[in-house]
Amino acid sequence: MKINPVLRKELKLTVRTVKTSILLMVYAGILAFVAVAMFATITNSIRYGASYSGYIALYGIIAGMQFGLILFIVPAISSSSISGERERQTLEILLSTKLSPFSIISGKLMSSISKVILLVVSSIPIFAIVFLFGGVQAVHIVQLVLLYVVTVIYIGSIGICLSTFFKSTKASTAAAYGVVFALVLGTVFVTFIYFAFLESRAVGHGTAFKPFIPFFLYINPGLGFASLITNQIGGGNLFSLTGANNNSMEYAWIINLIVELVMSVLLIFVAAKKLNPIKKSKKVK
Repeated sequence: MKINPVLRKELKLTVRTVKTSILLMVYAGILAFVAVAMFATITNSIRYGASYSGYIALYGIIAGMQFGLILFIVPAISSSSISGERERQTLEILLSTKLSPFSIISGKLMSSISKVILLVVSSIPIFAIVFLFGGVQAVHIVQLVLLYVVTVIYIGSIGICLSTFFKSTKASTAAAYGVVFALVLGTVFVTFIYFAFLESRAVGHGTAFKPFIPFFLYINPGLGFASLITNQIGGGNLFSLTGANNNSMEYAWIINLIVELVMSVLLIFVAAKKLNPIKKSKKVK
C-alpha cells in the first residue's frame, strides 16, 4: 500500500517514540480520572433522591471536555508544520524532491492530525461507562468520533495553511489560535449582534422575531458539536449557540461537517499554491 512519504517519515520519527505512548497514557488518564470522579459524585447524589439523568449529562461533559482539548491541541501541532521546516532550513530540501506541494501539505496535515485522532480513538472506551445506564447508543459514539475527526481535519487545515504564510512558528501558532478563537467565539458574538439588530427591526414593524441559524455560523465547529449533543441527549436550547429551536438544530451538525470539509479542501489547495516554488521562481524572473 502506497503511503505519503512525508507522512511515513513523520510517523517513524514521532509515533514510534516513547513520548507518544506517554502522551496517550496521560491524555486517556486525565479523561478517565474526570469520568470516574464525576461518576462517583453522581452515584452518591442518587442516594439523596437525584435522578439517573446525571449519567447522561456525564456523557455530554466528557464529550465537551474532549472537544475543547481538540480545539486547544490541534492549532499548536499543525501551525508549526511548514514554518518549523523553514526555521530548521529544511524546507528547501523538501521542495527539491519529486514531491508536489500538494503532497507535502497533505502529508504534513495527515501526520499532524494522526496524533490527535489517535488520542480520540484511545478515549472511546471511556464513553462506555455511560452504556451501563442507557440513554446513549453505540451509534452516538460513532457520530461523535466522526465529528471529532472532521473537526481535527478542519482546524488542522487552518493551522497548516497559516503555517505557509508565516516564517516564524510563534507567529503562525498565534495566528492559528486567533482564527480558532474568532471561529468559535467571534461568530457567536457577531450572531448576537445580528440578532439584536433583526429583533429591534422586527419590533419596529410590529412582528415577532424567530431565531434561526445564520449561514456564517456554519463555519463554527462549536455549532456542529452543540447540534449533535442536543440531538443525542436533549437539553432544549441549553447547547444552542443561536437560540434557535430544536428543529433547526437537528441537522445543523451534518451541514456543519460538510462546510468544514469543503473549507478544509480549499485551505489545503491555498497552502499548496502558496508553497509552490515554481510560482515563486516565475515572480523572481
